[in-house]
Amino acid sequence: MLKVQAKVFILMGPCGCGKSFLGKLFSQELKVPFIEGDELHSESNINKMKSKIPLEDSDRYPWLQAIMDKVTKLANEKNSSCILISCSALKLSYRNFLRKNLIEHNLIVWFIYLKVDKQILKERMQKRDNHFMVVDMLESQFKDLEEPNNEENTVTIEADNNTDLVKKVIVEN
Repeated sequence: MLKVQAKVFILMGPCGCGKSFLGKLFSQELKVPFIEGDELHSESNINKMKSKIPLEDSDRYPWLQAIMDKVTKLANEKNSSCILISCSALKLSYRNFLRKNLIEHNLIVWFIYLKVDKQILKERMQKRDNHFMVVDMLESQFKDLEEPNNEENTVTIEADNNTDLVKKVIVEN
C-alpha cells in the first residue's frame, strides 16, 4: 500500500466567496503550501472573463489539469502533509475530475464549499481592484454552480463571516 503524501483541501465556490483570502490566511497560520487557482488560468481564459464571456467546460478542463499537476508536483517535492488550493470547482464533474486524479496520486481530497449569499458576493466583487473576474460574471458562476450534496469528504460552510469554522475543518481532518 502506498503512503499518503498529503491531504488536499480545495476551497471552492463562486467568485468572491473568500477562497483566496482564506487560503492565504490559513497557509500562513498553519505553515502549509497554498496554490492560488486563479494564477493557473490560461491567458485565453483570463481574456474571456475580462470580456465578460463565461468559460465553458472546454476552457475549464485544461485549467483543472494545471491545478492537478501543480498539486501533485508540490506534494512530491515538498513532502507536505497538507496543501490548500483555491478553485471554484463549480460543477460536480469538475470536483470528480480533481478528486479522481488526485486520489490516483495517493492524496486525500477534501472540498470546503464556501457558501455565501449572492448579494454579498456582488458587494465583495464590486470592492475588488485589479481582478479579471468582473461582477457581471457572477450570474454565469451561479448558473454553473452545482452545490455539493452528500459528496464524500465535502463540507459546506456558510462563509459570510465564519473563518474559524473553515480553519477547524482543515485542522481536524
